[in-house]
Amino acid sequence: MFAGEFRKQKALFAIADALAFVFAGALALILHDPSGAMRASAERADPQTLAEGVAIAALLWFGVFRAFDLYQMRNGSRKEAIAIIKACTVAAALMLLAAFAAHLEASRIFVGIFYLLSVPTVVVTRMLLRSVILHFYSSPGIATPLVIIGFNPLAHFLCDRIEEELTHYEIIGFIANGSLGREYCGYPVLGPPDQMRALQRAHPCLEAVVAIPDASLEEQAKMVDLCESEGVQWWAVPWVYRSAPTGFKVDSLGMIPLVGCRRSNIEGLNYMVKRSFDIICASIALIFVLPVLALAALAILMFDGSPILFRQQRIGAYGRRFEMLKFRTMTNRAADMVHRDFVQQWICEGDTADQNGHQPNGTEQRVFKLSNDPRISKVGRILRRFSIDELPQLWNVIRGDMSLIGPRPALPYELELYKDWHRRRLEGMPGITGLWQVSGRNQVSFDAMVRMDLAYLRDWSLTSDIRILLQTIPVLLRGNGL
Repeated sequence: MFAGEFRKQKALFAIADALAFVFAGALALILHDPSGAMRASAERADPQTLAEGVAIAALLWFGVFRAFDLYQMRNGSRKEAIAIIKACTVAAALMLLAAFAAHLEASRIFVGIFYLLSVPTVVVTRMLLRSVILHFYSSPGIATPLVIIGFNPLAHFLCDRIEEELTHYEIIGFIANGSLGREYCGYPVLGPPDQMRALQRAHPCLEAVVAIPDASLEEQAKMVDLCESEGVQWWAVPWVYRSAPTGFKVDSLGMIPLVGCRRSNIEGLNYMVKRSFDIICASIALIFVLPVLALAALAILMFDGSPILFRQQRIGAYGRRFEMLKFRTMTNRAADMVHRDFVQQWICEGDTADQNGHQPNGTEQRVFKLSNDPRISKVGRILRRFSIDELPQLWNVIRGDMSLIGPRPALPYELELYKDWHRRRLEGMPGITGLWQVSGRNQVSFDAMVRMDLAYLRDWSLTSDIRILLQTIPVLLRGNGL
């Protein structure tokens, strides 16, 4: 119904972006190099090297655009325009950084002009493509009338989404019992289901969406039979849609359709890619931070004594326990009841206890990771501020206990407080950093954190891991900790 068209649209928008980049590059070249010296230098360069450079630059820009979900956003919204500005900024910066790292001669002025031109050219090119697509979809032979069977929140949501997307469907209204005379967003209720025959005669290419998942299976089957008898192509929202808050995946075995809920996308080859990325990055990082590790260990030993490392049982993927390593930042024999109490309240009551330790009744109570927590040593405050205490977890990543990016590692005593859907965050390896840490950290409720974890696992891609790693850097530099 939509997937095929959306795939074609994504390809068209990618082509439009490519044309915009070519136009912006040519115009930048004309403005920066009116004498043609850069063009002459490019003509003298090795054709293979030049082609490889252009291909790498193109892949970089398209990769950044994809990372910013610009091929999901195609409706010309303000959000899309802001994403274009951000993506062009990041891509231009990465292009300069890559040229510097590879010791390539790249004119910063040319890249700057190209960047300034890329934003408006991409916006204008996408706007023109949208106009062409909408004109094509509105053609008499292409535009398809659509009626929604049902008048409920789900039917309203479907109506909103169809209006937001670029589609060839033209909604003519709703069909529902007992709602005649009502309307939603200007679309009226056209009458009860027995109006389907009249609607099909008025609109020979009519299609219908059966959006009554709360109705009995008998009632849903009756609506499908009605569409079949009147020659109306139909689509139906399955009754199990409420049981899969993270979405569905559709498969088939022979002629049997199979519908299941979407779980972690980190499986099969995706797991191999993520694990390889973890091992390579963690190994390189461990080599670079060895001096920092040595200084931190020496500082702890000199000012606080042994032990240097804090070892704690955590819950890994699918409930497997492992020993997580951190630099010790608290005094010896520090009680953990403060953290247990906070975790219990955080899970059971959401974000009623904020980072400053304020409770709903206005009283003060120390909570986890407070800078004024008396259990934290002087050296520990410095280590925590820049998350140096987390660096030993790179060894956990190499061992396979953790990942660089993933859900926050759970504590054993948390599990007894989890609801059933909370346990789904254990379907992936816990991470040193993650979507929660760079988005809100412990300023968000526990349920919001779990939803972020599930969204990360469900929509995982290598680009999302790279984006989260890049977002982690400014968090560390600001001294906010993880």
